[in-house]
Amino acid sequence: MIDLEERVNRVFNPDLRPLVREAYRCYSSGSARGAIVLTWTAVCADLIAKAQILHEEGESHAKAMVTDVERAQSSEESEAIPIMLSLEKTLLDTAEKLELIDFTQRKQLERIRDDRHLCAHPSIRPLGELYEPTMEYARAHLAAALESVLIHPPSQGRKIVDSFLKHVVDPGFVYDTEYLTYTFFDRVRPSARFKVVEAAAKFAVLALDDDAIKIKPEKFADRMAKCLRSFAERDADLVQKAVAKQMMRLEKAEPSVQIQALGRLGDLPAFWTSLATPVRNLLNAKIEKIGSAQRLGALKTEEAKALALVAHPELRTTLPALAEAFPRLWVVARAQVIEQRPDAYFTPFLPALLKDVYSYDNGQEVAEKAVLPCAAFLTWPELEQVLTEWNDNPQCRGRAMPDYLVELYTLTGHLGDGRRSLWAPILEDVRSDERLYGLIASGIGSADAPTG
Repeated sequence: MIDLEERVNRVFNPDLRPLVREAYRCYSSGSARGAIVLTWTAVCADLIAKAQILHEEGESHAKAMVTDVERAQSSEESEAIPIMLSLEKTLLDTAEKLELIDFTQRKQLERIRDDRHLCAHPSIRPLGELYEPTMEYARAHLAAALESVLIHPPSQGRKIVDSFLKHVVDPGFVYDTEYLTYTFFDRVRPSARFKVVEAAAKFAVLALDDDAIKIKPEKFADRMAKCLRSFAERDADLVQKAVAKQMMRLEKAEPSVQIQALGRLGDLPAFWTSLATPVRNLLNAKIEKIGSAQRLGALKTEEAKALALVAHPELRTTLPALAEAFPRLWVVARAQVIEQRPDAYFTPFLPALLKDVYSYDNGQEVAEKAVLPCAAFLTWPELEQVLTEWNDNPQCRGRAMPDYLVELYTLTGHLGDGRRSLWAPILEDVRSDERLYGLIASGIGSADAPTG
């Protein structure tokens, strides 16, 4: 059941909170008639205030209402009251046109208005009996008013989506899930909220090329996928519905778009819930093909992202080709996959990866993309194996690799100071190189490090 008191404290307009609290007190004290009258009064004041805000922002449909309000405010009481009564008759029509409410919410508010008239004008009834609203009516009306308008900012369905798209496409976009959900989810009306989530799902799944979006479709889609994850934390069912609407288009999309969607959203439950079995089988076949290609070069980024899903146990069951494809990849491709999603799953593969290094450039790439990103997940035996293969392969000793050995020590701090002993064989092998020995020994805080 809706917590009315919590909703009352969330009323958007601070000037109206006392009025809404008074309506709530009437309900709490058993005065259903007073609660209904005050609830409708709050709705009218709220919609007028929001129309004024939209008018200031350039919304042409709000002009007539604002003009009438200003005319009433500057008129004598005898003239002002008829103006406001006339405005009240068309208030919900205008609010719907401004997208402050939708059709369903309008119907709910019309019921509040009708009951308010019965409460305020008992002579309306044919025999003149006094209208006696129930407490259930009073609660339902107050809850509907809060959910439909009172707790929301003056956000229009169309404009809130435009604002969301502009926020995500901005060159200075920073992914902040708290701000994102507060601005475009928590403080948005339910109907507009779905439009926002639907827009995020459409771009995240299909990576559409839109002239209004001034960044690459793939980059925009990646940002939208992050937004979807944030929205899913608030309402997983809503995200699932929005993603499901895009699946028919994904089924007919180009193969590259399908692989991109897999890599981008493969760890989102809503993606798999919405995916038909034939499409799932197709994606598994695509993974199998990537793994059996026997390419010596790098993977495409979307392929690497898709194969990186192997780190998820449930996806290794859903797409069995993942677990088979990854070990078969060439050394560069394996490192590229790990880079996309560093995880404890990959640490047992690191020693073999270092063993397969075949050049100084290759060794540096493996260290940068695979070993160091997974360092925090290494166990003691795994670290020992990694250092053994690192030291045994001459191609793992060039360029930045000595510095990376020191960085690896720093990144494995979770194993304690005793891990320093695992670097002893490496120090012994480079003892004849004074510069190299000093760099590594000093970096790991060895007692034998040269001083001065």
